[in-house]
Amino acid sequence: MHATRQARVVALIDTVGTALILQLAFVAFALPIVTAAPAAVALQRQLADLQRGERAGFAPFAREFARSWRASWPLGIAAAAVTAGFAAGIPFWYAATFPFARVGLGLLVCLLGLAGALYLNVLSAAEVMRAARWRRWLDAGFDHLARNPLRSLSALIVLGAWLVALAYAPTLVLVGSGLVPALIARYLLAPPANRQASRS
Repeated sequence: MHATRQARVVALIDTVGTALILQLAFVAFALPIVTAAPAAVALQRQLADLQRGERAGFAPFAREFARSWRASWPLGIAAAAVTAGFAAGIPFWYAATFPFARVGLGLLVCLLGLAGALYLNVLSAAEVMRAARWRRWLDAGFDHLARNPLRSLSALIVLGAWLVALAYAPTLVLVGSGLVPALIARYLLAPPANRQASRS
């Protein structure tokens, strides 16, 4: 009994340690900004591999990132451009004083929420659609978002809470910037069957 409990503790520590290694690998590979989305896909898949007991760590992450980059580099560039647009647009509309500025700000925030929900759904799709390219992930993400708006909204609320926590404690970016969205996509969006799916 004691040996079993000790083995479980060791396994848990090993899993947490590997997850943190994957998070640091994500940070390193996402630094060029345009590689952030492919790095997030690689992290999503590596977490699934870790749960299934398959190889996960820095070297497997690097190989998975290479595959993700080849399959989704246009998505990486688009995601970086959209993020830059929101980063510039929201402060502009917030500071604007002309009529209907608040309407513009509200619309932009709504679009940001939609983009965040779509991002999580695309991660969920990319996890299981490993042989596909980014267009199929995007189609599946849109489809899942349309079919499961409440589930997507709950995932978006959790993501928003995480972003608020980051605003108060920016150092958390080192330990959760990739892991938290990946876990949200995996456990709040992906159907249970998808979590157990083998590589396609």
